[in-house]
Amino acid sequence: MKKLIFASAAAIIMSAAASYAQDSESLTYNLNGSIASNCEIVPEGVVNVNVDMLNFGNQGLAAVAYSCNSPYELTIQSANGGMEHQESGGAIVILYDVETFGFFNTTGNGPQSFNSAAIVAPQVVATETSWANILVNGGLQLGNIDLVFPGLANSNVAGTYEDQLTLTLTAIL
Repeated sequence: MKKLIFASAAAIIMSAAASYAQDSESLTYNLNGSIASNCEIVPEGVVNVNVDMLNFGNQGLAAVAYSCNSPYELTIQSANGGMEHQESGGAIVILYDVETFGFFNTTGNGPQSFNSAAIVAPQVVATETSWANILVNGGLQLGNIDLVFPGLANSNVAGTYEDQLTLTLTAIL
């Protein structure tokens, strides 16, 4: 009988302790933030280059540095599809090639060559879509652009010639 009374008392004490369990509350902070996409190309703006129209071959042009803290695409475009003869109102256009070296491209494209006539619509020079690569190198890349004029057959008319070669760096989020 003592055992039964002892067991009953223990059960009552355990039941009472369970009904007085420690109170608990919590507070959760949901954190969020953002960093804007930032793409930079150096030099930036407009650079005037006096092209030697009688220098057939590689003229060299410029080194370009660029960075983007998000996936990006770098394109090249010719406004006229070549060096446009101003006195003829564009009736004569001297084609040239643009060679790009050192531009990082996740598709594995190394040095590329573009004919000016083929880049009247923007053509991709470089892309980066790997967030890990952007984190590791800070998005910083370097490349070189060279102009190559084919030869005398395309340059026999006196006058002034113009074209605009544009590199555009665009975030592709």
